Amino acid sequence: MSREGFSDFVRALERSPGLRRDFQNLATLDAVIELARRTGFSVSAGDFQADAHCSKIANWFDKSRI
Repeated sequence: MSREGFSDFVRALERSPGLRRDFQNLATLDAVIELARRTGFSVSAGDFQADAHCSKIANWFDKSRI
């Protein structure tokens, strides 16, 4: 599943200094996706969009006084 691949890629970025160095040199989303796929993670542009959307929702719940 692509969403799982995205989460795995994020965890790998957190743990791998070499992968972080490669990531920091990338200028486009397509380049990030290519790096992820080249290193064995199944990700898509939609995964990044979904993550941004989920982060907005989580942020709203954190700040909500409901």
